[in-house]
Amino acid sequence: MVRVLVRKYLIVSMPREEELFEELLRDALREREVQDSGVHEDYLRSAAEAERAGILSRVQGAADLYDQAVSRTRLEVRLRRRLVAAGAVVLLMALTMAGSSAWSDALKDALSHDRSVSIKSVAGGGLAGMLILTLFAAAVAFVVWCVYYLLSADARAGVPAAKGRQLLVSAGIPYGLVTLLCSILIGIYPTDVVWQLRHDRPLEEIGALGWGQWFTLGALALAALPPLSLRRLASAASRQSLSLAYLIAVLDTRERKRAQEQVEAELREAVEQALVNFMRERISDERTERDFSTALTITDAPGLRQLRAGHEHVPTRADGQLAVLSKGMEGGSIALSGPRGVGKSQLLRNFCKTDPKDPSRPLSLVEPVPVVFDRREFMLHLFYKLCDLVIDARLRTAQEAERHKRSIRYLQTQSDEAALSAGWRSWNLSTRKATSLAEQPQTYPEIVDTLKRFLSRTALELDKDKRLLVIGIDELDRIEPAATARTFLNELKAVFDVPKCLFVLSVSDEALREAELAPVGRRDAFDSAIDEVVRVEPLDQETAERLLGRRVVGLPVPFAALFYSLSGGMPRDLLRTARAAYSYVSTEQTRLLADVTEKLVNREVDRIANTAGGSEERAELAQLFRRDALGEDNRLDGLGDLIHRQAGATGERARLGATLANRAFHLDTVQRIFTNALAEERIREASDPRHPRSFAALARAHREIGTADTLARATLQRVRTAWSLPALPPMPPA
Repeated sequence: MVRVLVRKYLIVSMPREEELFEELLRDALREREVQDSGVHEDYLRSAAEAERAGILSRVQGAADLYDQAVSRTRLEVRLRRRLVAAGAVVLLMALTMAGSSAWSDALKDALSHDRSVSIKSVAGGGLAGMLILTLFAAAVAFVVWCVYYLLSADARAGVPAAKGRQLLVSAGIPYGLVTLLCSILIGIYPTDVVWQLRHDRPLEEIGALGWGQWFTLGALALAALPPLSLRRLASAASRQSLSLAYLIAVLDTRERKRAQEQVEAELREAVEQALVNFMRERISDERTERDFSTALTITDAPGLRQLRAGHEHVPTRADGQLAVLSKGMEGGSIALSGPRGVGKSQLLRNFCKTDPKDPSRPLSLVEPVPVVFDRREFMLHLFYKLCDLVIDARLRTAQEAERHKRSIRYLQTQSDEAALSAGWRSWNLSTRKATSLAEQPQTYPEIVDTLKRFLSRTALELDKDKRLLVIGIDELDRIEPAATARTFLNELKAVFDVPKCLFVLSVSDEALREAELAPVGRRDAFDSAIDEVVRVEPLDQETAERLLGRRVVGLPVPFAALFYSLSGGMPRDLLRTARAAYSYVSTEQTRLLADVTEKLVNREVDRIANTAGGSEERAELAQLFRRDALGEDNRLDGLGDLIHRQAGATGERARLGATLANRAFHLDTVQRIFTNALAEERIREASDPRHPRSFAALARAHREIGTADTLARATLQRVRTAWSLPALPPMPPA
């Protein structure tokens, strides 16, 4: 099926998104979760077709990769055809010249001696002429190849573009000489044959007929067609920042076919997922009445099997803040701050998503930071990726990017050698002189300086089209400890002052908090490097329900609130919790809210009990969460009291005890609230974040545990009071 689609895309001019959309729309409508939703198929089809542009815009990145692969494949197909045509022209002209010359000589000899023409002699003469011509072309090609190899340092280094130029020159010069020679002889021998056949007598002087020049001109015109066609192909390749020589050097049909099949499969998957997610949203919107049932019945939830967000992104307030700040800045740096799992990476990649159909979108690059980094290696890696981005975007600095890529990948070595030798009989005298120069690797300051100059030229070129160059640095908060992250940022900020170039980074809360708490008048590394900060907050309940609605059809509100309260509004944990809940539910059996809550709470208890990392005190206190220690009734509120008694009132052990006790109290609160008796009226009240018993407060308490335990205990106490639950013991004095 993929190969059929590939052939179709190469022949038909219809855009590939339109074909994929129609094909995958039919498949999406046949999904079980869509069929069982109760929403009419015609309505969903009409809604999807009306929002076609918006759905396809979600997969723009995959579509761009497919565009590049298809365009590259078309260029290679056209190049292959032109090379075959050039070979066919040379072969045709050589056969015509060799055959006509052999026929003319044989005919002249036969007419002179009044005998018949020997076909064997004509064939032999033609083969001899072809052999001589072939040997001549091969000798010229070999000499040109050797001379080019000696003169070109890039060809000796194996640079693909140089090797392609070597092939092109080595084949082009013999082609020109052979076709010129054949054109001259084609203007002589065929006319001689015609004249001798017409007058039935041998021609005394070879090439005496004047009208043979028209045959020469026609042959020259035929021989000029392949080079002219290759020239047009070179112009088309240059518009894609590719060179004809490079295409010749890397011409590999099978590899290109596999690459195109891969990007085509990725595009199909992205379009299919975007369609299914859109239908889930539309089904949820069509159901005007919210489902407050405390029973969960599952038909199918394939959306939860996706471990990553992929091409989907649920907009939040941080998206708007980042868009406003970026429009008001012509360079500098913006930090995305927030706890892990809050969606900083997804926000960064969505902001840096390039859309060639929207000229106002920035030219963007996103690179993750390795946990163990080397400043020089990372800067070279960033430089190399930037060169690839410029080449793919077909900017005027693409040729410069190719040169930088070669200097990054290869260590150039140049050798010059001269030799003189003379001898007579058994005596020989020789002398030899050689010089070798090896390029010294660039130092880190030189790399930074070269990168800044290249960034400046690229950014200024984009600025002419009112576009911005954006460099995203992701997963900076993975570097531990925060001091190491500050060291990395100090190294990176050397390129932050490039005009028209914006850097967007994801940083940890710990590092940002240290910068904000720095003494007055003292500038921290983050404070001096970052111009603006965008705080990425956890999801509110409404956004969390919208995210779940893109993955699950018909999820009742109590279960969405349960997942939200247990995850603290963190998108990654929200999907993990929902995935765990659906793993307990089978297609044949309905699960009640209390059963699902118990399963999820027990899952969290087991996770805490199995904590092996950290200090000995933490591991010891975590063992109190074991099932045998809890007893049959699983009294989590009593577990909190026990942890406080075991931890003591002072020291690091008491602080760890407060954290674990709050975890126990939070799980106990969740288990007491989400029961089968949870009424619709109470759910509506708790869905309001301003209400004392709100689910938002319960999720906020989850996030405060471990970072602000006193505040978390106070939040839990207010929630329990509003739900008329037993009061919690006070926090031990510090």
